[in-house]
Amino acid sequence: MNTLTHNLERANSQAKQLDGALLQGILEGFMDGVLILTAQGEWVHGNNYACQICQQLQDRSQLNSVPKEIWRNCQALIDSREFYPNQPVIIESEITVDNSTTFRVRTRWLQLVSSKDSYILITIEDQHQSLRSIAIAEVLKYDLTPRQADVWLLRRVNYSYKEIAAELFISLNTVKKHIKNIHAKQEMALEKEGRGQRVEPTSNPSKEGNRRLQGKLTCFSSFIGGAQRSSDALDFQAS
Repeated sequence: MNTLTHNLERANSQAKQLDGALLQGILEGFMDGVLILTAQGEWVHGNNYACQICQQLQDRSQLNSVPKEIWRNCQALIDSREFYPNQPVIIESEITVDNSTTFRVRTRWLQLVSSKDSYILITIEDQHQSLRSIAIAEVLKYDLTPRQADVWLLRRVNYSYKEIAAELFISLNTVKKHIKNIHAKQEMALEKEGRGQRVEPTSNPSKEGNRRLQGKLTCFSSFIGGAQRSSDALDFQAS
């Protein structure tokens, strides 16, 4: 979030004005959805991914419209000025769509040098994509076997041991055995890091290994959303 804010402020300082083409180019370079609104809720800028998410959260015919779930965050940010007038504040919440997709929404103030007005900067992170990226990195980093990858991908999204056993059609004891072996590989990696040795992801995996891993990740994507846990609470957090 701080890097994004710094880049936007630097670009605006160079342009000396809210240059649409420049700002839009920067926003499109981020993986998360990014929105910039006025304090009155007017749409100033938004990258393509943010537009897609906003349409998903409401009537798809409403272009450049802020969904009520996101505006609730913005309103909390505006209200926070009364209680924290001299502190930078970040408002964070999660939005779950159809019990399958969870977005983490963060809002904060953005001050551009070319304007005396404050803008609201919103980032929208797809938790599904984040978990998928983490899972890929861990499967490769710890050199997990295909079956260990099956188990770990489910465990990573908060499946219980019993739920993993049912999903993979294996016994509860087998699940426990795989988890134990995975933790052993993690501990070995931590020990290597403690001795100053680099832990490299598996290099040049075989075509068969790549194919099997991709299969696991494809299956993972199909049911990962069901394991997401929604939260409607808004948390005040000083940056």
